Amino acid sequence: MRIPIEVPSYQDHRSQCRIVATTPQKEPVLWKQFLDGAQESYMRHGVTTALEMPTIRDGSTTALFFAALDNSGAMLGGVRVQGPYSSVDQSHALVEFAGYPNGLRHVHHMLDERIEHGVVELKSAWVAPNAPRGRAVTAMIAESPAYSTALLGARYALATAASHVRTAWLDTGAIIATQIEPIPYPDERYRTEVFWWDRRTLAFDAELATWRRMRRNTASLLAHRRAAVELPEAVAS
Repeated sequence: MRIPIEVPSYQDHRSQCRIVATTPQKEPVLWKQFLDGAQESYMRHGVTTALEMPTIRDGSTTALFFAALDNSGAMLGGVRVQGPYSSVDQSHALVEFAGYPNGLRHVHHMLDERIEHGVVELKSAWVAPNAPRGRAVTAMIAESPAYSTALLGARYALATAASHVRTAWLDTGAIIATQIEPIPYPDERYRTEVFWWDRRTLAFDAELATWRRMRRNTASLLAHRRAAVELPEAVAS
């Protein structure tokens, strides 16, 4: 698939994919591919209900999504972003912790402290089973909080994720909410934890090489966005 030049993107050499950041409204064909890939992935792991497809299908709850496209245009993975939130109650993390009063209280308090500075939430992450460099696609997903906060003008990113991706998340500057006990979500096979990223401290919290890569990729994404905004004016002149 040919991606319009004004769509924010960067080349990820580890996965050998072009990483596109766009919206369901701007790229409906890509959005459908994203949903199809996510549904196949979640179905393969037996957690389709956690995807909440009826709620997310129309794209209205998705402010941005990232898609990894190989040289043929096939989508090998991605993640979507909600927010920035105007209310604490918009966070999906509250739904996940609804049956765990102590964790719910902590999540609510953390959201309440941060929401005025801008909070986005990462959801629906997936990697295709046939991705030849699946770990690299996972690493890209872990970097997306840095990109999404920059593109959406938020200070904080939130994600709930299973413990097995902890290392990838920590490399990108995530801070684990250690006061919150991991929960069995979406089911007993998983131990889901709460992770936060602070855009102002990523340079200190992230692994150095990862930080430098995220800074470079963020600059590419923002440059594409500025070009898209300026394009009509340039054409008119």
